[in-house]
Amino acid sequence: MKTTELLLLLAALALAPALCPAPAGAQLGSRPEEQVFDYDPGAEKTAKLQKFSAEVTYEDAEAVTHPVYGTYMVSKFRWKNWVTRALYLTLVNIGLIAILLSLSKTEEYTLVISYVLAGMSATLSFWAFLCAVLIYKLNSNAWLYVLPAALVTGGAGYLALLKIKKSDISLSELKESFQKMRAANNEDPRLASVPGSPGDWPNEDFIK
Repeated sequence: MKTTELLLLLAALALAPALCPAPAGAQLGSRPEEQVFDYDPGAEKTAKLQKFSAEVTYEDAEAVTHPVYGTYMVSKFRWKNWVTRALYLTLVNIGLIAILLSLSKTEEYTLVISYVLAGMSATLSFWAFLCAVLIYKLNSNAWLYVLPAALVTGGAGYLALLKIKKSDISLSELKESFQKMRAANNEDPRLASVPGSPGDWPNEDFIK
């Protein structure tokens, strides 16, 4: 066992110099301050590298001067981002309305879920409306089809909410009728009302 440990220790000591950083072979033996990167690609390769230079143009940008942030560049086509966001919001909203209409309205927990989905749908419609307002402020005509989409989805969500409310009222009335029937069945029959007046049964009048 000791022999194995000794061999492992000797192997580790032999590999230790390989793990330490070593100076480049071309500059081996020189002082550290004299070791520099002196790679020269040559005149032909340098001309090729200089030929493909990067250029930055601002044809699709405009300068905005802000009183706090100063002057900065923004894209002229940033309205496309808001159109994409409005499209995603509208698609998600359509999915929520479809789920909302497919839920049954016969149980209390489904009514609660329906109310939550109706609130989410109204929020998404409002966000799509804000996207249309921002697109209009960016001087783009895309708001002409983003705004109607937001209004249509908002109207559909409102109609679905009215349907939920109607089902909620019907369910409440049904529960109240069942409660009244249950109360009538549990009522003491001796307290049940009978037609007529006290003088109609003189033989059964306990006062006499």
